Amino acid sequence: MKSNANFYSIEKNHDINLCICSLIKKLFKKNENIILIDSKSRLESLDRLLWSFEQNSFLPHKIYYDGDNLDTPILLLSIEQLDKLESFNDYKSIINNYDNALLRLKNDFNIYEFVDNTDENKSLSRKKFLEYKKNNFRLVHSIYNE
Repeated sequence: MKSNANFYSIEKNHDINLCICSLIKKLFKKNENIILIDSKSRLESLDRLLWSFEQNSFLPHKIYYDGDNLDTPILLLSIEQLDKLESFNDYKSIINNYDNALLRLKNDFNIYEFVDNTDENKSLSRKKFLEYKKNNFRLVHSIYNE
């Protein structure tokens, strides 16, 4: 059985970072364990946003560093630590905000990719979509509704 790659197109007036936070909240409410993959600098920005994007909600999360306990349902994982991804077996939902498709996964995961309205991002997303397709992932594409 292969992983799912879910592509969400977002409208011009939506902020991709807020959409990521919204999806994390949605998955968390379904009792999912979630990994967000991005560059270290963007993870730090998303970390701050997760603390403040809604006043009345708390999303338990942390940026993962080598040797950290897996004691939170939401991990922010730097692209420099992608080699550790396979060891996070209890985390089945992965939001990939990184430029490359996640093809090395051996377990079943739900991968979420956001497609914003810039030509550069659309081109990058098309490339990732084709890579997932070539590697027999189940593909879904839809408009993201917060």
